[in-house]
Amino acid sequence: MGSAKIIKSRIKSVRNTSQITKAMEVVSATKMRKAQECAIHARPFAVASLEMLGNLMSRTETQPKLLESRPVKKSLLLVVTADKGLAGAFNSNVLKAAESWIRAKETDNRPYTLIAVGKKAKEYCERRKKPMQEHFLKFGDYAHLDETLPVAETVIQGFVLGAWDEADAAYTHFRTTLKQETVLKKILPVTKEGIEEIVRAIVPEYGKFSEIESGNHPQLRYSYEYIFEPSPEAILNDLVPQLLRMQIHHIILESNASEHSARMVAMKSASDNARDLMGELTLEFNKSRQAGITRELTEITTGTEALKN
Repeated sequence: MGSAKIIKSRIKSVRNTSQITKAMEVVSATKMRKAQECAIHARPFAVASLEMLGNLMSRTETQPKLLESRPVKKSLLLVVTADKGLAGAFNSNVLKAAESWIRAKETDNRPYTLIAVGKKAKEYCERRKKPMQEHFLKFGDYAHLDETLPVAETVIQGFVLGAWDEADAAYTHFRTTLKQETVLKKILPVTKEGIEEIVRAIVPEYGKFSEIESGNHPQLRYSYEYIFEPSPEAILNDLVPQLLRMQIHHIILESNASEHSARMVAMKSASDNARDLMGELTLEFNKSRQAGITRELTEITTGTEALKN
């Protein structure tokens, strides 16, 4: 048992830490709600557009370059993390998924490169000396489409020019406030099956945008006969890149919402632990103070008895 002075100093330190974590929890909760709202509001547009693409693909033999499958000579991985830490296992889970992808490529001796989104992903590539094509930082708490366009353009142009023949993305998918899922998903080349998978993942599990509440899983619902103007080729050549830009923007929105949610939960856990620790230290302080009082009373009594004798 330490001295009362040392214990009191520790209580003060823990209390100060608790105030910081509580403030960070409140800030993260506010940011999470706004980021979640941005991500959810983007989902209906993403669902409708991706369903439209799937329907168009089923009605024409036209194959834009972004839909063409070709022999894979080099692969790309888009790694989406946060710029900051203190978010629990948020960043480490994404980097573990990226590490697994990289290990598989290196085992098969297949060339690859990375695009890092977020400071933590950039630091990982530099620390592990992994090939990094480009990095993007500081998208802010609520990324706008014009901010994420450079990421999408880098991915698209590299594929079109043959710098890589396939592209995957490692990021965190926001499911609920308390549950975020690390995802490793193929984004290029675009496939009809991939579109259906994206549609299923984009629709939230519950809430006013959910289709699961009504018992219906998201499906391709369009059944209209199309007249293509000016031509199917022109439409798909414009539509597919735009949808991929939107998909990458949505990935970053999901990551932002997941980051703030993970940080809020981590800071709440830290605040709870600080409160418990303060209770333990206060009990220890009281015991130490009581022991000191008892010792002083014993010394007084002993001195009094000595004077009497």
